[in-house]
Amino acid sequence: MTGAPAGVNVSGKTAPHAPVAIVVRTRNRPVLLARALDSVLGQTYQDYVAVVVNDDGDRPSVEQAVAKVADRAGSRIHLVHNAVSRGREAAMNTGLRASSSTYVVIHDDDDTWAPTFLERTVAHLEHTGQQGVATRTEVVYERIDGDIIVIEGRELLASDKHEVTLLDTIGRNYTAPISFLYRREVIGTIGEYDATLPVLADWDFLLRFLRLFEVGFIDGEPLAYWHHRRTSVGDEGNSVHAGASEHIRWDVLIRDRYLRADLAAQGGLGDLLCIREILDRDQRIAQDRGAHLAGALHDVHTMTANLAGAVHHLHASNSTLIGAVQDLNERTHDEVIHQLVEMNRNLVSQGNRMVAQFDRLGARVDELERALSQPPVRSSWIWRAAGGRLRRLVDRSP
Repeated sequence: MTGAPAGVNVSGKTAPHAPVAIVVRTRNRPVLLARALDSVLGQTYQDYVAVVVNDDGDRPSVEQAVAKVADRAGSRIHLVHNAVSRGREAAMNTGLRASSSTYVVIHDDDDTWAPTFLERTVAHLEHTGQQGVATRTEVVYERIDGDIIVIEGRELLASDKHEVTLLDTIGRNYTAPISFLYRREVIGTIGEYDATLPVLADWDFLLRFLRLFEVGFIDGEPLAYWHHRRTSVGDEGNSVHAGASEHIRWDVLIRDRYLRADLAAQGGLGDLLCIREILDRDQRIAQDRGAHLAGALHDVHTMTANLAGAVHHLHASNSTLIGAVQDLNERTHDEVIHQLVEMNRNLVSQGNRMVAQFDRLGARVDELERALSQPPVRSSWIWRAAGGRLRRLVDRSP
């Protein structure tokens, strides 16, 4: 096709053979596509072909994103344009059919890898002979602000899981496509992705895969990054969030489809009806226990509220008591000071009166001494002795 970037194949033909085929499905997300291509081209393992499937999105923006990395890509990027949108799930089959390889992995345009993802997963399958392998995955929360991707948070996906099992996958898919490399030959046994599904075709494919084959797991540091945009809608949206209602609906429909298929092959509803009744009973017991716990929790909350009120009342009473004691102390102190002042005033007054009395007494003694200074001759020594004793008594008085 004319206008193709140098080193990039743009056609509906099969891409050149390589040990690994990377299927990149995209539609009108050039900013995310550019990051995904950087992730692919940054791998330490280089023997691959990347099939970019543009599902009827804007062609110039896709070709421009690819052209920016053409010098680094060599001939490893193969671009396929769908003239009519076939849907996200069908786009995976388009990439499979447009490639030839020993191993296959789906790399959505909004996800990324650690540089050693391909190196370690390919080595694992070659050494173990297993049909598929997944890696520890980190969920990256982000938003798009114009042409800028803003990272908002990170967390490990299913951090408590250390293997990929059918038992776990029946409950929920803990293996994101970005983390799963598998041998192409299994497709001949289990079939392609279900293109009739609008969502969850990767879960359905993994269920069929695990029914027959073992999937290894590379634990440790994350090698795959599954990017989520919780608030984005439209083309920029992540199906887990933007298509949450569809995920819930088709989760039930896929389970129902497998149930009907098994019944058609094996017949009989007795076991399933019994299992369902057991589950219903367990659910009722759980609900009763939940109601009991809710009542107990309500009682605890009520008691806590009452205790808090009592504590508050105690604090208020304590504050009142402290204020009363402080007021009493202040009043008592003032009263004591007033009493001491009054007592001192009384003592001073009494002292003054006593001094005045002693002054008068001293004056009388002086008068007596003067009177006694002229007694009759025969008794003068007696009067003088009496006057001296009286003077000593006055002198010793306070």
